[in-house]
Amino acid sequence: MSKTPSKKDTTNNSALPTNLPSEEGKLLFVEMPVDEMSAKITVLPPASENDKFVTVQDLNEALEWHNVVYGIDQKALNEVTQKIMEYGRTKNLTDMISVDIAFGQPPIPGTDAEVEYFYKADDEPSLEEGLPEMEDGRVDFKAGRKMDNVVRGSLLIRKTPATAGTPGRTVTGRPIYPPPGKDIVFSVGHGVMTYPESPNDFYADENGRVVIKEGRITVQPVHEVHGDVDMSIGHIIFFGTVIIYGDVKDGFKIHAGADLVVRGAIEGADVQVEGNLTVYGGISGNDKAHIVCKGDATIRNIQNATVEVDGNLTVKQSIMHSKVTCDHYIRVMDPKGMVAGGQVIARREVSAAIMGTHFATPTEIVVGHQVELREQILRIEVKMKELEKNLDKTNKAIAHLKKLYELGGDHLPPDKKELYKWLSRALIKMTSETKTLALRKVELEFKQKEFMAEKPVPRVNCSYKIYPGVKVTINKAYTAFSEEQKYCTLIEREGEVSVSALSSSRTKIKKDQ
Repeated sequence: MSKTPSKKDTTNNSALPTNLPSEEGKLLFVEMPVDEMSAKITVLPPASENDKFVTVQDLNEALEWHNVVYGIDQKALNEVTQKIMEYGRTKNLTDMISVDIAFGQPPIPGTDAEVEYFYKADDEPSLEEGLPEMEDGRVDFKAGRKMDNVVRGSLLIRKTPATAGTPGRTVTGRPIYPPPGKDIVFSVGHGVMTYPESPNDFYADENGRVVIKEGRITVQPVHEVHGDVDMSIGHIIFFGTVIIYGDVKDGFKIHAGADLVVRGAIEGADVQVEGNLTVYGGISGNDKAHIVCKGDATIRNIQNATVEVDGNLTVKQSIMHSKVTCDHYIRVMDPKGMVAGGQVIARREVSAAIMGTHFATPTEIVVGHQVELREQILRIEVKMKELEKNLDKTNKAIAHLKKLYELGGDHLPPDKKELYKWLSRALIKMTSETKTLALRKVELEFKQKEFMAEKPVPRVNCSYKIYPGVKVTINKAYTAFSEEQKYCTLIEREGEVSVSALSSSRTKIKKDQ
């Protein structure tokens, strides 16, 4: 009996048009793999010339029967059609036809989300690269882990979202859906913002350190160290506020972009603070500490250190054997607080109970605008002249090497080439330093003019005793004490240091030390 395949039977690898003879006489095959991503036509010749040859109509019906509707290769189909007609006309009994007639379109998988981190420190030291070196070539074992510091308005993260992919299609027209890309979900936390026109760009809304936890991006304005700043922590450079619950040990550097609070003490460290400074344990600098504060400073005591404060300086107990400069007031608050040894400079006022010691320890106190500002400007001018000479020499040397390069047919010996690179780097560094000094000079000159416009009365307030060995300069007036003075205020009057009764509200010490 003849067997006619059902049109619903789509699992067959081949099928026969309904007008063809029995299974035994099948001459036309349409083959498709299980995934239906291709279709192949095979046409066999009949056994004799009297048998029926496959026709173009048989071909079209077979393709329709198998629902081959997508990705048909029209050129291949035309070639098969021509051969079928030719073999039927010439009664070709020897050649068969086998052609891939259609191809499906594979799906394109979605791409995973990608993230660019713009705040990452590229020069982060690693175990492979080793520790960074200092300018003299020595390894800096105190170099700490660089933090992901950011400033307000900087781009932190840019996310390229995942894509859904492009669907494919089988030769039967069935869609094939691709797997979507894996997305990365971020949420906006404290100190981070986005814009409606670019929701996948995340910006810092304040200075600080970037922290990402469970997809939430935050900028933390405070960096805390729960212990000492030592070899386990390393140097600290942070754009926000730094809080240290221990001590800052010898040789370490801290740069705080906002405030710095030290619960312990500062030893021989290099500290720069853009905001206010508070040191509960005081500074014991071992003649190595260098502290620069752009705001106000409150410190328990200062000993054997160099301290520069742009705002007001409040010291709880004493300043001893240190060089301290302050743009406004220096006040030692303890009723028995002292300034002894070293040099203390303030633009407006220095106040303490005791100045100097009964051993006549050399102690210099300077108030007024002229001395320190003028000294700083003069130092800058000297440095700028020195840089100017070196820049001139460097430019001449570079010009000479360029001339040798031209004369040598655009070629320099290896040693001259290295010299040229070294000189070029030195030129860039000196040019940058010159610009920095010029800006600093302008800033200091502006402070001078500002001070003169305010016309303040610089003064020294002593609420108990000034010992011999103390030297006081107020603007251009100068005096050296050879005898004790008590409960007095010193100001400049007619070019001399004038001593009068204490004019501040500070409590006097009634009992001699």
